[in-house]
Amino acid sequence: MNKNEAAQESTSTFFGKIVVVLVFVILMASFVMYFNDSDEDIKYITMENLQQRFSQSVTNSHWQWQAEGRPRMIILVHYEARADDSGVPVEKDRRPIEMGLNGYPKTTPSGEGCAKLWQMVLNMPLEIEGFKVFAEYFADTDPTDTIDDAKCRFRLSVGPKFEYQIANGQVSTLER
Repeated sequence: MNKNEAAQESTSTFFGKIVVVLVFVILMASFVMYFNDSDEDIKYITMENLQQRFSQSVTNSHWQWQAEGRPRMIILVHYEARADDSGVPVEKDRRPIEMGLNGYPKTTPSGEGCAKLWQMVLNMPLEIEGFKVFAEYFADTDPTDTIDDAKCRFRLSVGPKFEYQIANGQVSTLER
């Protein structure tokens, strides 16, 4: 084999190695993108479930407040989705909830108040799948009008969020 043939073989071997490395890098990048996208879906689905539970707990607490004669505090009882073997509902947890004069869970006007509201209504820490949930308070935008639009927003650092209107107990739909 002469020098020219050896150099050509060396060059083709080098380019072959580069092609193998490029294919490997492209496959790895594809896997990372795929798993990163599915992680966002898991966070969204989890946050959506919590938004629905939050909304249901707010509604349940309002009706219980009505039924009990509008007390300042109620004990909200939650049950498992399935009954026990004898058909009796299984209690999952019970927790006290401070109620406002409007008949909806009450909070103090601060981020800490919104965090406490989350824990009262859902009975869980501000965390989803290891990610911190941020509880933020937004004051009434126009205190001179008759509409009180103060709200608590619950969100992940990046991704889904929902809001709780303090005055009327409305829970917004989940936003990305």
